[in-house]
Amino acid sequence: MRKYALNILILLVMLLSACKTPTPTQAPATTAPATKEAPAATAVPKTEEPKATEEPKATEEPKATEEPAAPASKYIESPMLAARVQAGELPPVDERLPANPRIIEPLVETGKHGGEMRFGMVGTSTTWGGMLFVAAWEHLTSWKPDFSGVEPNLVESIDVSDDVTTYTFHMRKGMKWSDGVDFTADDIAFYIEDVLFDPDLSPNGPGADWIPTGQGPDMKFEKIDDYTFRLIFPKPYGTFLYVLAQWQGRYFAQYPKHYLQQFHKKYNPNVDELVKQDGTVADWIALFNKYGGGGWGDPEAFYLYPEKPSLYPWITVQPMGTGTQVRLERNPYYWKVDTSGNQLPYIDSILVISYQDAESRTFAMLNGDIDALKDPGNDNRIIYHDAKDEGKPINIYYPKSDGANTNSVHFNQTIADEYKASVFADINFRIGMSYAINRQEIIEIVHNGQGTPAQVAPNNDGPLYIEGMDTQYIEYDPAKATEYLDKVFTNGKDAEGYYLDDKGKRFEMIFTVQNDLSYGTTYVQVAELLIGYWDKVGVKATLNSIATDPYEQARKDNTIECIIFTGEGGAGITPILDPRYYVPLHGYQAYFARGWYAWRVNETDSVQVEPPQWAKDAYAKYEEVLMQPTQEKQIEKMKIVLQEAKERFYVLGISRPGEMYYPYSSRLGGIPATWYDGWAEGVEKITYPEQWFIKE
Repeated sequence: MRKYALNILILLVMLLSACKTPTPTQAPATTAPATKEAPAATAVPKTEEPKATEEPKATEEPKATEEPAAPASKYIESPMLAARVQAGELPPVDERLPANPRIIEPLVETGKHGGEMRFGMVGTSTTWGGMLFVAAWEHLTSWKPDFSGVEPNLVESIDVSDDVTTYTFHMRKGMKWSDGVDFTADDIAFYIEDVLFDPDLSPNGPGADWIPTGQGPDMKFEKIDDYTFRLIFPKPYGTFLYVLAQWQGRYFAQYPKHYLQQFHKKYNPNVDELVKQDGTVADWIALFNKYGGGGWGDPEAFYLYPEKPSLYPWITVQPMGTGTQVRLERNPYYWKVDTSGNQLPYIDSILVISYQDAESRTFAMLNGDIDALKDPGNDNRIIYHDAKDEGKPINIYYPKSDGANTNSVHFNQTIADEYKASVFADINFRIGMSYAINRQEIIEIVHNGQGTPAQVAPNNDGPLYIEGMDTQYIEYDPAKATEYLDKVFTNGKDAEGYYLDDKGKRFEMIFTVQNDLSYGTTYVQVAELLIGYWDKVGVKATLNSIATDPYEQARKDNTIECIIFTGEGGAGITPILDPRYYVPLHGYQAYFARGWYAWRVNETDSVQVEPPQWAKDAYAKYEEVLMQPTQEKQIEKMKIVLQEAKERFYVLGISRPGEMYYPYSSRLGGIPATWYDGWAEGVEKITYPEQWFIKE
């Protein structure tokens, strides 16, 4: 058996240069701290405790009637919490921290306690407005700051069997939820046994995005003792610890048994009374999902319902409700400290402000009214740099994107229209449409000259680069485009130069764009340019710019014909961890095969389409990657998958991402000059926001 404590290394080393709510059962008062974790040494099963602070020397002998002085704490807490301890509202810091807290080495410098960070968002979702990445991303493992590997986070150490089927997790003794109740193996057991394997809460059987397809029913959970649990998979699962550091690992910090059991029929026979009191749900299942994460581990519940205990650095004390602000305060039981023994987070509170639109938020940032935001917008790059040059209180950081491309363009091969589906499935169509794109013009117009023309492919400096995958069919050549499209549309063109379908009518397709994505502000503009390029070679496309709700319905109905989306799967081993554009059947957002994905995961509320055998075989090859016990073997197998993806050319790309930029207030300290930024890393989470601090 191999010991995975702080030695779970990814061999790749990246080059950094990226509502009436039911009355809950009573629990101790809650608040939440936050901290950041730093890279650790190679095989350290337990984190070393920081040195105790030196006790002050007495200037005179204490009087006989005086009580002996209490021993000095080896930890230093925020004055905000010290005042609460003195008032009798909280136990001492030593009693609030686990026996072996996680130690985070400050990435820039040791910070100081105190202050409030102001975060700007647009919309009503605190999670997707940016707080997911700042304050709600604590998993069993976490990425090292240089993206070179993962290490234990919520747990102290991990043992892995040689055949990578059995994972034993050793928890931190004395670690607590934000209300002071111990976080133990019972909480994990509650999630696995009473949620994942509960036939009412999981009617399709045990399944989650951290469990490989088909392994859920035969996966086993064992509680060894109060602070040790084991997960046993029926097949080898060599990438599990990497998966846990990503979005998929969110579940394990979301199910405080002592709180959620009141909404569970097994534990509360009178739960129907809570359903009536709530008044917004039909039954106990809906009630449990409301507070437990919607059935898919949605962290938003922590921002909507402050009474739900948390393991995050900050906890909600004021939800948005009908207003425009959310207030978070430090979690007094947060389980991380810095190398000097300072309990994290450094920052006492966060004020989240929702703005009517992105323009208002940009103005607030330039005016010094907020300190941080997510997705500043490529159009604002020059504005922010000019503001900094003019002396505005702004610092600009330049993370490296882990993405493979600025955009992926999908033609849905699984739609109900058999003729269109056959056109989209014809590689000649996709090659022709690719040659019709003037990528350099898009780069100049949309991306301010940042980036180079490319298809969606692993990055050139990574271990999974496939020669020529990024450069095939990227020339702007309308003549070549016509050559390939003529092979697809055998009925020729009409009088206006548009291709005809199998019935002799003009071929027309709908280009859908989701227009309210904070990270997709350029999508409509890119789509309009693409429609123009394709029009010139005789393919008629009509823009369908829609918001989230109609988009979600179209996705479920599988009526999306063509769509533009993100370009994941670039840096390091991210093509293995997020292969949505390289593996048919894999991705929820791999729109070129949307119906196949719904079929694979049995998405009962969506149109399912059984895939052809070649697609099933391609997915099976990817599953072999996940089963490999070493990264070397994973890379070897993944290159086979990627070579097939190159040959089949599933999606079109536009360009390699240019240098990213993030504006922050100059009040904020602790932010590294650069980092790898992407979905796998939790965007900013890899910078450990719990070790950001207010300089003033």
